[in-house]
Order: sequence, then structure tokens, then C-alpha cells
Amino acid sequence: MPHPRPATNPISFHKPTGQYYTTRQRRRIYLGSDHEVALAKYHRLALGVNPSAEPCLDRTLTAKELASRFILAQQANWRNPEATVPCYKAWLKRFLEDHQGLIAADLTAERFAAWKLSMRHRGYAPETINHCLSAVRAMYAFAADSDLLPVAPRLKRVKNESCPKVGSRQKPLYTLSQIKELLDGADVQVRCMLLLALNCGFGPKDVRDLTWDDILDGRITLPRSKTGVCQTYAIWPETAAALEAVRASRTELCERLAERERVVSDNGYVFVTRYWRPWNKDAVCEQFRKLCVKMSVPCYGFYRLRHCASTAISLVTNPHVHRKFMRHSQIQMQVGYTHTPDGEVDAAVMQARGKLLGPVISRPETGPEPESAESCAAGAAPESASCSVE
Repeated sequence: MPHPRPATNPISFHKPTGQYYTTRQRRRIYLGSDHEVALAKYHRLALGVNPSAEPCLDRTLTAKELASRFILAQQANWRNPEATVPCYKAWLKRFLEDHQGLIAADLTAERFAAWKLSMRHRGYAPETINHCLSAVRAMYAFAADSDLLPVAPRLKRVKNESCPKVGSRQKPLYTLSQIKELLDGADVQVRCMLLLALNCGFGPKDVRDLTWDDILDGRITLPRSKTGVCQTYAIWPETAAALEAVRASRTELCERLAERERVVSDNGYVFVTRYWRPWNKDAVCEQFRKLCVKMSVPCYGFYRLRHCASTAISLVTNPHVHRKFMRHSQIQMQVGYTHTPDGEVDAAVMQARGKLLGPVISRPETGPEPESAESCAAGAAPESASCSVE
């Protein structure tokens, strides 16, 4: 008795003709040599539709409407929709501005490739191009999975731009003197933010999320919103003093406002603006940029302080402790945050020399030795005598 075919592969392959087929009323119906096309014809045949007829395209669904439905549905799958939604809106906005009035079913792989080339000619960064391409691919994959389009274009045929490997391009870090200048010129809140970035590897989002409840017994416990990894940090004396300065300044301000019969609250956040709202990450970066201009220090961004902390911690501990410090889910993620100076590599090379060849033996300093026949034969002749041997 023949076994029934699985539901995932209901069609058979006929080797002599090289085509897929199905059987209806003891008669073979050939569906073509392409497996995906044959499978689509099989399903149309099961619905009572002519398998050779082309599926009708939806001429009413625009790319703009598809993008809106994609973002609305995907919010349930993103860990942090507040941060992810603006990114996808910006990437898909570029696509919609370059394809105004586009019907979703009219996009082809050739048109998609031409859009990629146009972004390259307009000088977009490879990372930006790849983000835009991935967003459009995800949008059309959603359309295919949701049956919004009967046939989705094969956009995977258009590859991403090649980007430099992680760590191949070293990023400049802040020097010790520059960090001291920034700390000396910052106000109470910004100085505390800088110390937290160096002490705990915090980024602008961590600074925004930090509350007083996260600080207990001289330690800070804060999960990273991006990865969900939580870590408890020991606080430097400078960081503890900066936090106490922020708390004292906040208490003094609240007392002065209470005298004017104004009741305000920071809602537990460590850093709040003058309007008593938590600092967002853009405000943190903007205040840091103004501080760099004020102190005549090159501005590489507030997030570069996290790179400085990662580089420093990598020189004093092993990779597993480094990963916990950075709150990464995978150990290889810290490669892009670590920029080891060449001087550290040189010092490690010389230490390795001692492990392999032993310690360097210093020779006593002695005066010049008398010339010998062997040295004359080697060509080391004195200036006042010849090395001829009679």
C-alpha cells in the first residue's frame, strides 16, 4: 500500500521529463520544473482554479499602505518598539520618497537593484543602504506571509553593500587629559553622566533609564534595554560623590520651590530636565556636544565614552568578565567596542618574548678588544694598520 505524501510536499518529481506533477483521477498533471512555481500551481488547482493561469495582482494596495500595516503589525515582535519604530519609519520613508505612488505589486528585483545603485551614487553610507534594503525586504516578507500579495518579488537576489569588518577601522578614543577637561568643565548632572559612562559603560539610554531605586549599598543594578542583560556595578568614589552632589542639588531645589508653594517630583529618575522630565538620549548627546565645544575637545559622541570604558576594562580582565561588564548577550559583540592601543600590543609582544626566549641577559660593558686575525679576515680592519698577513 503506497504511503500518502506529506502535506509539506504534496507534489512528485518525474525524472524522465524533469517536471513536478500531481495525480487527479488517475491522470498526471504536470506543473513545471520549478518547485515553487509547481507548488503554487498545485494549490491553485486544489482551489479549483486553472493552474496555468497567472495569479491576479492586487492593484489597490500601495507601498505606503503596506509600510503602515507592516509597522503596525511588527510592533508586537520588537523588544523596544519606542526605539525601533522611528528607525523603520526613517528607512521606509527613503524608499517611499524615491517611489512615490508605487503600487506594492509593481516592485521587481530589477527596480529594487536600481534603487540600491541610486543610493550608492547619492553617497549614502553602506550601513544606511543595508538598513533600508533590509527594511524593504522585511516589509515584503510580511506581505507574503499575510497573503497581502499573491506573488512577492525575490528581493534577496539584491545583496547588501560590503562593509568594513568589525574592528578593522579604529575609532579615536578620548585621552586622559581630554576626559579630565570634560569632567572639570561639566555641570553637576552632566559630570555625573560622564562618570557613569566611564564607570559602568552606560550609554545615553542607560542614563535616561537610571532611577534612584537602581542605586543601593554603593552599587548600581541596571538591565540593558537592548539586550535585557542585567549587571550590578561597584561604584567608584568619584561616581558616588557625583551622585550625592546630584541628590543634594535636587533636594535643595525642591526645598526652594516648596517655599514658593510649588510641589515638584522627579518620579524617581536620577537625571531630569528643568521641566522635571527624564532626559532623553538625544538631549544627553546634545549637552555633551555643547560641553565638547566649550572645552575645545573633539566631539566623537557621548556613546564613545562606552568604547573608552570597554577598551580600559579589556586591558585588566578576561573576555567573560568584559562581556558581563558590557551587558552583551554574546561574547563576540564586544569586539566593535574595544580599540586596543598599539602600545599595549607592543608591551604584550615583549612580555611574550620573555616567555618564549627567557629573560634578557645583560652583558658587562668592557673596553675595545685587540684586533685579531679573525677580525681582519672578517673585514673589520683598523684605520691605521692593514690586515695583510705575510
